Amino acid sequence: MASRKSPADSNLSRPVTWVRDLLQRPVKLELRGAQVHLTLGERTQRDAGSSTQASAGAALRRGHEELQALLRRHPETRHLMRHLAFVEQSLGRFGSRALRREVPVPVLRKAVEQLDLRTQGKPGETLGELRSRIAEAIATRGEAHPADADTETRPGSLEVTEASPSQFDEVERSWTGTIPVSAPGSLRRPVE
Repeated sequence: MASRKSPADSNLSRPVTWVRDLLQRPVKLELRGAQVHLTLGERTQRDAGSSTQASAGAALRRGHEELQALLRRHPETRHLMRHLAFVEQSLGRFGSRALRREVPVPVLRKAVEQLDLRTQGKPGETLGELRSRIAEAIATRGEAHPADADTETRPGSLEVTEASPSQFDEVERSWTGTIPVSAPGSLRRPVE
């Protein structure tokens, strides 16, 4: 028995994808003689947006592959440009979520600087797209967490302050409790 699938419907091989695509198509009523027929219309314009998202994902994957190839050609770059290497590893592990949530904004900023240094300010098409995606993530997430001008950290991060010796001793006692001070030689176990 011959297959009814056309090459254009090859992405519909999975049942879930097929049902999702079926439900996104409009239903039309057609009058054929004295009979009414239900037919499926063409895909709506909303699908054009999803294809843009798919192409954006594909562009991010191509940019990641190009970045991997760049770091493979120059192995010392992984050690010298650790922020860029971290972004490359995070993209491989988390995909676009790395840019949206996983990698901190200061690391993304430094990675863009390092990418510019590595490509001498002239990235190819795929690395240029990757760079623009990283810059877009910095702009989006940078508004949500404004950087501190002095330390380039997010609000709520670790803060170090000076303490007097008496304050330090008081905090240390509260953490460790009181231990009696003994002579230096008395902590050794007696030899039998």
